[in-house]
Amino acid sequence: MGNTQSNLPTYYNADPNNESYTNVLSDYVDLASAAIGAKVVKASNERFGAAKHLIKSSQPAGSRKNKAGEVEMDAWVTRRHNPEADWAVIRLGSTGTIAGFDIDTRGLDGEHAAQVSIQGCLAPEGTRIDSNGDLSGIEWQELLPVVETAANARHLLALWTPTKDEFNHVRISLHPDGGVSRLHIYGTVTKPQEEDATSGELDLALVNSGARVILASDEKLGAKSNLILPGRATLESPETQGWKTRRTQAADHSDWAIVRLGEPGFLTRIELDTHTYDGDQPVSAAVQACYTEMANPERDPECFWYQIVPRTELNANRLHRIDVTLNDVPFSHIRLVTYPDGGISRIRAFGQRVKEIEEEAAREEAEAAAEAAVAAEAGLDVATPTADSDAEEAEEGVVTEVTKAKKKADKLVRSSPRKKASKPSKHSTAAEASAQESFSSRSGEIIQGLTSPVAPKKRGRTRSRADDDTDDGSIHTADSGAKRSRRKGKSRNAA
Repeated sequence: MGNTQSNLPTYYNADPNNESYTNVLSDYVDLASAAIGAKVVKASNERFGAAKHLIKSSQPAGSRKNKAGEVEMDAWVTRRHNPEADWAVIRLGSTGTIAGFDIDTRGLDGEHAAQVSIQGCLAPEGTRIDSNGDLSGIEWQELLPVVETAANARHLLALWTPTKDEFNHVRISLHPDGGVSRLHIYGTVTKPQEEDATSGELDLALVNSGARVILASDEKLGAKSNLILPGRATLESPETQGWKTRRTQAADHSDWAIVRLGEPGFLTRIELDTHTYDGDQPVSAAVQACYTEMANPERDPECFWYQIVPRTELNANRLHRIDVTLNDVPFSHIRLVTYPDGGISRIRAFGQRVKEIEEEAAREEAEAAAEAAVAAEAGLDVATPTADSDAEEAEEGVVTEVTKAKKKADKLVRSSPRKKASKPSKHSTAAEASAQESFSSRSGEIIQGLTSPVAPKKRGRTRSRADDDTDDGSIHTADSGAKRSRRKGKSRNAA
């Protein structure tokens, strides 16, 4: 009868020959990279090499002697003859689902672990780890069963189906001991970074927000994925320094990289950082944006690129801040274009998620409906006075009623649904519904006029600001003046 489903392997070798530049795991984020915030929390033993080497972004360097003449391993290597299994617990840089692993033993010949297994869990912040590598009150879930490993090799093991469960910790076990140079946990960020509490903005182009650099014209001298790493680049970590293309002698040449934002949003500011690039930064750069529900906008024939940052001169070692304030159109992707070539360390795209704007509008609608309902219950008279004296007298009465109504409204708003405002009962007549709608609208105007000294602000159109060097070295550049059509429904067409 053959193997049952439970006996089938859960993984397969994504690169059996260790020769592929890209593979099925290349489209995922390395959640266990120190570059995005991963950290080794605890290890059972680090006799010949620290477990912190597991999460490095650099290539393994094997062994070398330190100033004291001792041999240091650029890998996690434990003592020999362990009666049980050695382990190391890693807190991932972001919570996410898992699609595969890269167990790297390069640089270890005779010191590598014979067998390895990996488990995962989702644990609250601050959960304690005991001497056995267990988290208090948390059960480990098997992600990769015990597999054999070879010396000086990468083991790219992809899960047949990415996990549905989310994880923020993994535990790698060596059976019974030995070493592993690097461990990469590939997956998808599912818990984006929170927006700034003061400005309400979020870097939608940050890897920890779920962003991905999906395509680039060239990445000969620097990986495209470096563009969306957190923090500023440093010379101490050249492997994460930035995105850098090869030299070209063509005058009309340009390079590009496409970033899929963590979530569609309304953009307010673009930042282009050339930190660590002095003399090899691009001459200039531009930024375009589009909206599509496809992961790759190149495959969407209806996707149109709008220029949100015109071609702008770039200076060395500078953070260029560019105000775009595009409140009328949401975008899902941005495309960085550099002229003619060179390196950029980071790109940022600050704004607000579309769903946050929709939730805010729903809350405002619910509050307005609640205030109107309470005002109606209080018998508020909303008739328009015909004389000044009548208006003053009516206003005094309304203020008194509104003060009482708003107290009740606050309670009603807290218990009212966030998504949609309440609708008239289905048992009411058409005339009653029409009268209620007219009354609610009028009472809402009066309440707002009395309680809001300044009229509510509407979403502005695209602002434009002339080039201006500020004291902090940032550059404000005029954004595109091209007209854009408001997106309707789920698709956007060029105007």
